[in-house]
Amino acid sequence: MRRILSASALVAAILAVPCAPAHATAPKCGDLLFVGAAGSGETDKGAPGYDKSGMGAEVTAVYNAVKAKAKGRSVAFHALPYRAAPVLPTMIYPGIGTFMESLIDGEGMLNTLLFDRIRKCPGERFVLAGFSQGAMVIHRSMQILGSRVTDRVEAIVLIADGDRLPGDDGQILGSAGNKAKGVGLWYPRFSLASGRKLGAIGDRVLSLCNSMDIVCDHRPALQNPVTPAGRIAMGVGTAIHMSYRLGPQLADLGAKAATKLHKDALTVFRPSGRAGFVSYAIGFTCPAVSGGYTLVVARGAGQTPSEVFVDPYDGFSTGARVGSSENAAPGNYPATITCEASTDPNVRTGGRALATYTFTQTVTTTKPLLGVSPPAARPGQVLTVTDGGGCGAYPTPAQTVEVAVHDAIRGGKPVVEGTAPVTAAGRWDAVRLTLPAGSGAGGWHVSATCRATNGDAPDQSYQPYPGVTVAAS
Repeated sequence: MRRILSASALVAAILAVPCAPAHATAPKCGDLLFVGAAGSGETDKGAPGYDKSGMGAEVTAVYNAVKAKAKGRSVAFHALPYRAAPVLPTMIYPGIGTFMESLIDGEGMLNTLLFDRIRKCPGERFVLAGFSQGAMVIHRSMQILGSRVTDRVEAIVLIADGDRLPGDDGQILGSAGNKAKGVGLWYPRFSLASGRKLGAIGDRVLSLCNSMDIVCDHRPALQNPVTPAGRIAMGVGTAIHMSYRLGPQLADLGAKAATKLHKDALTVFRPSGRAGFVSYAIGFTCPAVSGGYTLVVARGAGQTPSEVFVDPYDGFSTGARVGSSENAAPGNYPATITCEASTDPNVRTGGRALATYTFTQTVTTTKPLLGVSPPAARPGQVLTVTDGGGCGAYPTPAQTVEVAVHDAIRGGKPVVEGTAPVTAAGRWDAVRLTLPAGSGAGGWHVSATCRATNGDAPDQSYQPYPGVTVAAS
């Protein structure tokens, strides 16, 4: 114990006098909440790691990197408002209880915060980051919380973790390697460190520790206050512990954390086409709500808010259609798919937006019409049907247009059909069909539909052109 107290004294020598942080109010619900836990003494004004965020310089650097890389998602931060008690004088016996109270209180605050957020913000996800004592708070919280909470945590960043376990689960970063053992594990009787592996959440953990760090790579035999060499090693270890903020490691750590963020791979079929075309989007996920319903609200090119498309999410769990206005002028329009809470399964009731996905719909032409020649025909003649506006851009699978000719009076099944391939730009070549005998006494009705090659999955690509009538000559 004497060694840990001496090591702690050196760390504390550059930290400020204890001062309880002001209460921090959690932000409004959003896409992603970054929760930062400061290291020992870093909530004290004047301390080397202090900054006004309340998270400490190291965690703030990680937050800035995550936010810069989290494209398309709002990222808010919340500084865990625990004391983050400095090492001295609390670690001098019998004051060690004060330090442990700070650690235990921080764990309790974090647990309460996360439970409260999953109740109030069903679509929100989390990134947790802590330095030194703050890393221990997060580490211990993640070891005891169940999957109801941890499933919402996308990345866990531990910087100089005093509970670092050799061979633990997670991505081990820094020069200390995977054999480093945190100071808490050397003295579990006082620190109450469990020594258990992180387990199932390990794939989300990034743990940074540099060699000889007196907290996360504690070496009692070397960092020994009894010998001059040991005291020098302790000073070096303390300096290493406080040096993370000086180099590029934290920015890189934040960038790595950003790569773990959950990304819904929104895929949009037919993002462009004539006025009135319909895009089909897949790959998004609507969060569940504890009460009521989740609706998919889609708004397409040229539409006003009153023209949104609403349907229960249960019926559209694999995708959503996003229609453009029949009167939209050529141009680029923002299109949105919003997961919205509602008290009614079929009608919007003013609930909050849980998640929003955006893409661009491009209107290529207005008032699409099929070109048909000749305008009047008789059985046996060849009818030429040409592209009157395009099907729209189409990533995969390959697309076709199906042209059908019906008897204008009898209706029923097509009297003749034909297909043509559609280019990546959504255009197709003329389709020539011979009008059969025994039909068309009152003329013919010609229609065309854009479809996927297989006619159905994955895009449900039914998209008809306005029909055209060919008179009987």
